[in-house]
Amino acid sequence: MSGFIKICSYAKEHRKKTYLAIFLIFLSAFSGIVPYLFTYDMMLRFIESNTVTLNYLFLISAGIFIGLLLQSFLFYKGLTASHQAAYDTLMELRIKFAEKMSKLPMGDIKARGVGSYKKNFVDDIESTETLLAHMIPEGIPFVITPIIVYVVLFLLDWRLGFLSLASVFVGMIPIFIMMRSSLKKMGYYYDSARKMNATIVEYVSGMEVIKIFNRTSSSYENYVMSIENYKKYTLDWFKESWTYMAIYSSILPCTILFLLPVGTLFYLNGTLTLPVLAFSLLLSMGLGQPLLRLVDFMPTIPVLKHKIEQLEKTFSGQELVTLNKNINPAHYDVEFRNVYFGYEEQNVIKNISFTAKENTVTAIVGASGSGKSTLAKLLVHFWDVKAGEITIGGANIQDFSFEELMDIVSYVSQDVYLFNTTVMENIRIGRPGATDEEIIACAKAAMCHDFITELDRGYETIAGEDGNKFSGGEKQRISIARAILKNAPIIVLDEATAFTDPENEDKIQAALNKLIIGKTVIVIAHRLSTIADANKIIVLDKGVLIGEGTHSQLLQSSDAYQHLWNSHMETLQWGIKVKEVEHV
Repeated sequence: MSGFIKICSYAKEHRKKTYLAIFLIFLSAFSGIVPYLFTYDMMLRFIESNTVTLNYLFLISAGIFIGLLLQSFLFYKGLTASHQAAYDTLMELRIKFAEKMSKLPMGDIKARGVGSYKKNFVDDIESTETLLAHMIPEGIPFVITPIIVYVVLFLLDWRLGFLSLASVFVGMIPIFIMMRSSLKKMGYYYDSARKMNATIVEYVSGMEVIKIFNRTSSSYENYVMSIENYKKYTLDWFKESWTYMAIYSSILPCTILFLLPVGTLFYLNGTLTLPVLAFSLLLSMGLGQPLLRLVDFMPTIPVLKHKIEQLEKTFSGQELVTLNKNINPAHYDVEFRNVYFGYEEQNVIKNISFTAKENTVTAIVGASGSGKSTLAKLLVHFWDVKAGEITIGGANIQDFSFEELMDIVSYVSQDVYLFNTTVMENIRIGRPGATDEEIIACAKAAMCHDFITELDRGYETIAGEDGNKFSGGEKQRISIARAILKNAPIIVLDEATAFTDPENEDKIQAALNKLIIGKTVIVIAHRLSTIADANKIIVLDKGVLIGEGTHSQLLQSSDAYQHLWNSHMETLQWGIKVKEVEHV
């Protein structure tokens, strides 16, 4: 119930439309009963007074027509209002969901996967439309209308009231059996749906790797297996439900199933008048549609409950700590003070302390998995530290709002993402108010102007989904252009030249050297030759700081750094030896 209340709370700005929808649909349901009342009056005149005239028949026919017309018109207007409120609420939900995701730790987002969030963002939020557009505005009137009718029936004759209710009780038996079975099967169904979504996303995203390594068979088998599992659980659930649906759809609306034969016996025995029997039959027949609509909603309640619970897992997720103290740091020294961090229970960063001074370059090196990129992401507050603190200008980064922090930090990742818009707009993300001329100047500095101008539409070329029209090196240079345009006082380069070809690496290094003048620069590097001139080099091993100093100092004092440097120098000499084959 709390989940329903939570979702309905997002509709608070649109409640007036929801209330209007409830009122109109209630009038529609009542209008649907009016033709039965007119018919009853006509029957009374035939049976008791025989005063039926042509004018009376015309008026009765007009009344029945107007009642049916009003029923359809009011129902249409009610559904229009409820759907407007529902889709306005869905918009609010998706906006709030996106805002919530922006405040969650990146580790939590990556752990759940793209497929899970896609299902939340698209499927689960979309499913709440049933609650907001149908269950609430239609359910309330369709509950009230049968109550009113049954009160009238019991007032007319309590025996007729129970006879009319009897078919409802019989019809509810298959409904409760179906719902009990659905609660067991629903978990398997949604688990298979989540796995299918994740597998499809993985299969499509990894298509290039699958083809290159000729893993089409095994990958396709996983893809097909996930779909087959979804199909199996879906059909298993639905096939069992169809039988019960057929039973209750036949019995439930037939409210005269017991009323007609038993009521006729009462009339023949003289304990019931014909007008009362006829009126009761007509009222009972008017209950068919409201009762069926109510039952249509009942199986969706556990489904919606499950989906709302999935949404609530995200909405109730632990947010990053941001205190929004409106800090204006006097300087841009970055300091890590006794920092601990772990993705699960085990720490991957252990008691790290160092300072990256303003107007200097601080490089972080170490073997793969040593925690280099994790430190960079902690600085841009992708996660909260478990212990210790990270400061900028003496202020804890948790004291900054996320917007304030991102205004003073440029982060160039090794995982570059380009949006499916023009190259110009992809670079403009760095500073939305920048002019075209400023963007082109930054592109030239990042050594990407030449290949952009060679495109068919130049800077107006659409980058494609995830920038699939560009190579890894080209995407990296575009991301560097973004950082140059942003011109933040703190720059974090997380292996920003990892995919750069040797021909352009020196040029980009020269551009970066101009970019970093007067700034606090933290570089994560695997090519040690690119950071040999850094003011300070931090050496990590399995999340522990094991060395600190300049390149020359570390060569003298750190065995680990010596090993990294020697390994790097050896790789520069690597080549592929082709053995000549003698021709016979």
